[in-house]
Amino acid sequence: MKKVLNYGKTWEIVADQGLLQLQKDTSSFMKIELDRIGKETGIIDGQVRGYGTHLGFDCQNETMANSLQRWFFATGIQALKCGPRTFGLRPSLTLGVFDAAQLRDNMSAYHPNFENGN
Repeated sequence: MKKVLNYGKTWEIVADQGLLQLQKDTSSFMKIELDRIGKETGIIDGQVRGYGTHLGFDCQNETMANSLQRWFFATGIQALKCGPRTFGLRPSLTLGVFDAAQLRDNMSAYHPNFENGN
């Protein structure tokens, strides 16, 4: 990995601040929690996929994906769709477990009829 990121100062900062380990910890947490939410709520259709914190998942249908995106925006989460029913998570290298927990908590609280006041 060092050869890929061997940009002098950039690599030095990544190494000194332990950002690769942070990314590994956050990635593991996100995958486990998103898989759990998918099983418990049915929001996620299939498996969470991806490498590191660059993850993706599908919703059951396009209507749910649109509603979930509006929920994310309403709750302060900037999560974007990369297909009709697919979300692609592309956080910064400094995303921590605490930040990922906010995504998990927001997804756990999601209800498809939230816009109707239910």
